[in-house]
Amino acid sequence: RTRNFQDLKESSIRDQVFDLIEFVYIPTLHRLGFYQLKSELEDRVMEYRHPDVYKSIQKKLDEGAEARKKLIAEFTKPIKKELDEHGMKYVIKSRTKSKNSIWTKMQKQDIPFEKVFDLWAVRIIIDSEPKNEKADCWHVYSVLTNIYTPNLNRLRDWITVPKETGYESLHATVQTPDKQWVEVQIRTNRMDDEAENGMAAHWRYKGGKAGQGIDFWLQNIRESLENTEKSRMSFSLSSKKFSNEVYVFTPTGQVKKLRLGSTVLDFAYAIHTDVGNQFSSATVNGKIVQIDHVLKNGDQVNIITSKHNRPSADWLKIVVDPRTKSRIKKALDEARQIEIAKGKELIERRFKNWKEDFNQEVIDALVQHYKLKKITDLYYLISLEKIDILDIKKWLSEKDAPQEVVDDEAIIKQFEEHEVEESSADDILIIDKLDNINYNLAKCCNPIPGDEIFGFVTVSKGISIHRTNCPNAAQMRERFPYRVIESKWKSQSQPNNLRVSIFVEGEDQMGLITKITQVISNELKITIANMNFDSKDRKFKATLSLKVLDLPTLEVLMGKLRELKGVNAVYR
Repeated sequence: RTRNFQDLKESSIRDQVFDLIEFVYIPTLHRLGFYQLKSELEDRVMEYRHPDVYKSIQKKLDEGAEARKKLIAEFTKPIKKELDEHGMKYVIKSRTKSKNSIWTKMQKQDIPFEKVFDLWAVRIIIDSEPKNEKADCWHVYSVLTNIYTPNLNRLRDWITVPKETGYESLHATVQTPDKQWVEVQIRTNRMDDEAENGMAAHWRYKGGKAGQGIDFWLQNIRESLENTEKSRMSFSLSSKKFSNEVYVFTPTGQVKKLRLGSTVLDFAYAIHTDVGNQFSSATVNGKIVQIDHVLKNGDQVNIITSKHNRPSADWLKIVVDPRTKSRIKKALDEARQIEIAKGKELIERRFKNWKEDFNQEVIDALVQHYKLKKITDLYYLISLEKIDILDIKKWLSEKDAPQEVVDDEAIIKQFEEHEVEESSADDILIIDKLDNINYNLAKCCNPIPGDEIFGFVTVSKGISIHRTNCPNAAQMRERFPYRVIESKWKSQSQPNNLRVSIFVEGEDQMGLITKITQVISNELKITIANMNFDSKDRKFKATLSLKVLDLPTLEVLMGKLRELKGVNAVYR
């Protein structure tokens, strides 16, 4: 019917028709996810009800079209260059706000057209594997904010916590060199498809079969409404009972709408998170049932709780609602954090009693000894008594014992594999009391000015420089003392940016990665050469390759990062 608006303008019933469009069609289209058609109808209603304003905004948009095109090209050029260098597969799109959206903003903020600065926005759509989606989006965000200054108050992280509608995207607002604010949306192909095509796309990605469920039905409606060639076609809308929802009742008669397949545990969390977390048992229609009992339409459910009960990881296999799973994971994570704190306090107290140093080197060695991935895993298992404190004491007494070493030449070759491929071009070291000697900075420990160091003479790659607490240091000194030479840093008149890697572990929570990059780039002006982000079970581990001047600078940075809420550990 959008094609017949001109006829409606001459019709005596045009006011009624436009009222129907404004107050019925447009809200309905918004709920169904037909955003493109909704925006078009809003502009048509505006054109009819406020023709002078509509024409004025249209004229100003037309006049500035070429300038906007040039601005968008200039804005996206450095982004494309950096993303290409990072090997990202992507598409960059731009859009101009609808005339109705512009006018709405002018009214809300009481400003003229010339003061609406976000007339256009940019969308970066990346090709990413499902398991890498979150990391890839934050990777693009890191690239973007290294080019333009971000406004952290306008950051919207709907990747970590999607909207209730399922919308996923990372929205950043950045400032160009000419002080203009631009909104950038970062999402993957899957996220973009679901955002543009609503739940029909979500159904497709989740593997739904054609013809099943209300999402497929809504997709048929969408295609009919948006395909003008088929606008005159009539198709029947089946009134079948779609079986993707169930309606059940509380003991007081309150109706609760749940997903198909929901259990009594889903129902408990639908009442309140605390009710779910303290679930003990349930009755359905007056009969006691198991925790995994699946509900049917019309069931009356009563939940029995106990303040001593806590969620179990097995509950995640029972519930079907993603929001319920999220609440259980949060409760499990909070319980885990309590156990981690207990384990840390216990091991620190025992080390103090044993008069042993409890430092980062010892912690890392224990994590490696028990073949764990993170420091927090160590504390957690200690608290649960899955790691015996007496075993740790035994390990301490044996850790200084000499270890059997394989062939000398094989070890030397192993050490050489850790060396930097190119020699340093700067004369920043005094080696064996001599200046201007070629050397390599070892990759295995990444020494920087301020670190205590020593030199190691290799067979084919000259002298390699290691930190005295390098993981390989003890073996080098014991097996090849004749190859170890004294080395120290010069006092530098010119600063040297040297590469060093640090590791950050913490909670995978909204905005934390942004705060970390802000501390590094904005507060301390340190260059991020590379960043790798790995997330699993609501935890993350970031490997940051930085260029720093010296050890004091690095220590200040690590101290600031440890102060951030959600960061559990920072180490080299």
